[in-house]
Amino acid sequence: MSEENLEKIIAQQATTIQNLTDEIKLLREQVAYLTQKRYGKSSEQMPLSGQLNLFDEEKQDSDDGSRGLPGKKRIIVYPGSDQKVGSYPTCL
Repeated sequence: MSEENLEKIIAQQATTIQNLTDEIKLLREQVAYLTQKRYGKSSEQMPLSGQLNLFDEEKQDSDDGSRGLPGKKRIIVYPGSDQKVGSYPTCL
């Protein structure tokens, strides 16, 4: 092999190495972005609209208009059953 031939091969290999290095850099950036999107802090947050707050009883109770009315009771019926389980005053 001539020296000229070897220099062409070296130049092609250098170009190939540079292209592969650039591709690896791009793929690493994509992995970092997708990992952040999938497992980042914002992926664990849920919108509050439509989600009931366990401790926001005042809002839930005010919807039925029975809060604070003496003698008014709620009947608890479990899904799939027509049987009354108990009645509890709303003022508790």
